[in-house]
Amino acid sequence: MTSQHLLNLAIEAKRSELYHQADRSSFTSPHVLKLSHELDLLLLEYSRFVQKYTYPSRTNESVLG
Repeated sequence: MTSQHLLNLAIEAKRSELYHQADRSSFTSPHVLKLSHELDLLLLEYSRFVQKYTYPSRTNESVLG
């Protein structure tokens, strides 16, 4: 299993947990907000992973601007 695949699984699990908790309480409950933040961090890690392997010979500055 690749790192990208593991990240995809973690993102889907966190997203599922987030929606499940939001259905049980609300999108503004502290637990749901914490899950949302954790999902954001996983998505950021995934985007960095994809960027690293999509543009391996470039620096972040040249990719972004």
